[in-house]
Formats: sequence, C-alpha cells, structure tokens
Amino acid sequence: MISDKERYEKEHAFNSFCSFVSILHNKKMNYASILLTYIQDKKIREFFKILLDIDNDMAAIKLFLEHDMSLYKSKYVMKFINNKKNKKILESLR
Repeated sequence: MISDKERYEKEHAFNSFCSFVSILHNKKMNYASILLTYIQDKKIREFFKILLDIDNDMAAIKLFLEHDMSLYKSKYVMKFINNKKNKKILESLR
C-alpha cells in the first residue's frame, strides 16, 4: 500500500521528469509527446526508470497511463504504435 507521501513524491518526480524533457527539447510538450520521446530515446528511458525507481519499461508506461488515462486514445500515440517502422522500438520495450 502506497502512503500519501510516497504518492506525492512519485507524482512530483513524474512531473519533474516531464518538465525536464520539455526543457531538453526547448518546447512545451504534452504527455503524449513526452511518452513518445520516452519510447524512442533509450537514455531518457533509463533516466526515467532511475528517477522513479522503476524496474521495467511496462511499469513506466503504466505510470504514464495512470497519470493521464486519455493517452491510449491519442491519435498521435496510436499512429506511432501502428507504424510498421516503429515495431523494433516497441519490441525493445518488452
């Protein structure tokens, strides 16, 4: 069971990561864009997992979906997932 303090710290770390990615790309990014950046960039993935003390990529993606449940409906995300060119990237997440 996660305490309120742990939940707050995890949420703060998640939002800090999203801010970091936005600053890194020098533009305002929504959660869908940040999720795709996470999927595409291995260094970003490793940093996120270390920052939030997560063991695998599926738990990290689950955290994105818990934070913004509408991500699975995003046309931007679905287009990326359904693109045949991105299958190798997605296979590396398993």
